[in-house]
Amino acid sequence: MPHAASLLSFALVCTLVCPVPHCRAAEEQDRYEEQTIIRCAERSLKTGKNDRSHWIKELEVAFPGKVVVQALTEDEYATWFALLAGKGEEWRRDDSTSPAITELFDKVLARLELGPVPSIKREEFARYAKRLMQFNPQPGNGTDPNEDADKVFRVLDRNSDGELERDEFTGGLKDEKLRADADGNGRITKEEYRDYFQRKVTTKAEVLVTTNKGDSNGRGPDGKPVGKPKPGSGLPEWFTTLDADKDGQIALFEWRKSSRPVALYSEMDLNGDGLLTRDEYLRYVKMNELKQKEEKRENEK
Repeated sequence: MPHAASLLSFALVCTLVCPVPHCRAAEEQDRYEEQTIIRCAERSLKTGKNDRSHWIKELEVAFPGKVVVQALTEDEYATWFALLAGKGEEWRRDDSTSPAITELFDKVLARLELGPVPSIKREEFARYAKRLMQFNPQPGNGTDPNEDADKVFRVLDRNSDGELERDEFTGGLKDEKLRADADGNGRITKEEYRDYFQRKVTTKAEVLVTTNKGDSNGRGPDGKPVGKPKPGSGLPEWFTTLDADKDGQIALFEWRKSSRPVALYSEMDLNGDGLLTRDEYLRYVKMNELKQKEEKRENEK
């Protein structure tokens, strides 16, 4: 029976080296983290949209006919600040023209945690508009911004010791280990995970706005259907194959499942957000083509 014994030993070694249940659990955790981040990003966009609508309404009442209502860039938000501050570099609370404008002033103070200061500077308002009004990156239901992060942390913390060790890291944590592990001790605390999670939500929200993919029902922030990659679009067959959830982009956990080199994914993921979009891939291909042409010209000299 030595042959049977050898087979048994080999099977045992394989199980120890890469236990299937453990690999499956790691994939499920990656997927759970990614899906939670997407939900938070989608919710943040909806909240931001409602917040922006409130601003437009109050500004139009205070400054009829002067409000830019498609404020989606920093320059357009700057026109809002100009209405509030005039030609100055600070928007003063005492200069508010109505109780509604005063309420908006106090809202900015609260969001940015500036304290009871008498004025808001231009760069402070720009920070509010860009990060807290447009994307509203705080996850959760509004009462506890860390609620969703803590839920995911609890799932990842399999031994319930209050910290994530290397074998409990998701793919995202491994890719951002140097930044996520702020104190460099090789473990991720709940506070460190909260910071990591909020960064991922903010990045995801920005990507959703950029790519016009607003929710899991295939509709963008404007409510219009979002198209999927079509044949002849320049995408390779593996792109649509690896895009398991058919959202028009390849998440890092989807790429990992194919056992393809992460280094290549990092090259193609031009903004480093853990999502390879159609446009990123096509830009990557174009950049490579230009690079090869340049190298060819250099060699011909």
